[in-house]
Amino acid sequence: MSSLGDGLLVVALPLLAVRITAQPLLIAGIAVASGLPWLLLGLPAGALADRAERSLLVLLVDLVRAVVVAGLGLAVAFSRPTMVEIYAAAFLVGTGETVVTAATKAAVPLIAGPGELPRVNGQVNAAETAGVEFAGPALGGFVFSLRAWLPFLGDAVSYLASAFLLERATAHLGPRPERPTTGIVADMRTGLAWFASNRRLRVLATIVSSFAFCQSAVLSVLVIYATRDLHLHGAAYGALLSVAAVGDVTASLLAGRIHGRLGPYVSILVAGTLAGGAYVLLGGTSHAYVAVVALAIEAAGSSLGNVTTLSLRQRLIPPERFGLVSNAFRMCVLGMVPLGALAGGVLTSALGTRPTFVVAGIAQLAVLALMAVPLRFVAIS
Repeated sequence: MSSLGDGLLVVALPLLAVRITAQPLLIAGIAVASGLPWLLLGLPAGALADRAERSLLVLLVDLVRAVVVAGLGLAVAFSRPTMVEIYAAAFLVGTGETVVTAATKAAVPLIAGPGELPRVNGQVNAAETAGVEFAGPALGGFVFSLRAWLPFLGDAVSYLASAFLLERATAHLGPRPERPTTGIVADMRTGLAWFASNRRLRVLATIVSSFAFCQSAVLSVLVIYATRDLHLHGAAYGALLSVAAVGDVTASLLAGRIHGRLGPYVSILVAGTLAGGAYVLLGGTSHAYVAVVALAIEAAGSSLGNVTTLSLRQRLIPPERFGLVSNAFRMCVLGMVPLGALAGGVLTSALGTRPTFVVAGIAQLAVLALMAVPLRFVAIS
């Protein structure tokens, strides 16, 4: 439910921004605002998730996010929101995501055994993708073309629904471990020290962070490429994202089998190669059908990589530290999202969208080649 609403927002925010400004850097700023919470607040959010009653925490956070997006929808309906208001809403929604993700991802290993993690994470990822990248964008582009405020109202309703569903899903996990007597700042220091001392997590974070940077450089200006190069608007732009997301959902559902057959090392190499090659293919075409294929390949690679690396993290991080240490990992990764978005905006302003995509693809493939040997230690040892 939450991901369906997020999918509405994924389409509505950039389409709303295009109505206000034509500056690539300002449009890319939406991705910057969405990613900044992971860079600034990921650690305290993780510490909070390890301390608080998770069922109550996710309930409260999703209720707040519902109020935020409903407020933006009212602004769209009755006035002309500014880019600052759009950035603020994206930042607040992203802040809630840092807390909810830490709490829910930590719950998965408590439900599924170690051998089931790739399959279960694949199923969860498929459900999220079906909303964020498939049904949500298709519906979001359509309803935005009818009334620009409708996607924001839909997202608010989805948060209300998911708040109560998540509360029920996590309420049966039993009592939380005894709360530490130290403060959150001390917890953050301890979690960072544990993360910094674990070589396998550091290598994994370096690789995934580079992937996130390159992906953000592409996706932050994708709406410009779609509207100017492919001449797609409104519902057609949402349809482009939705059709491409088929690759993501398919890869998520097959991730358990792929992981079991290839192992984590080869799975990550395949995932990075697929995504990097897709960026190059995307930069080489102005045909919508080829662009859909390239985006589907990118989505499949990203999905396989996400499921594999998450399963590795859940095996490497102790449950009592998972919220904080996992958020430290995600802070490194998603903290690269605003930087990648800025790079995408700057490169697009100077070179155009298609050369930017090619640069991102070559950069990702180069990093993957350089880190192939350290990755083997992480995934096999």
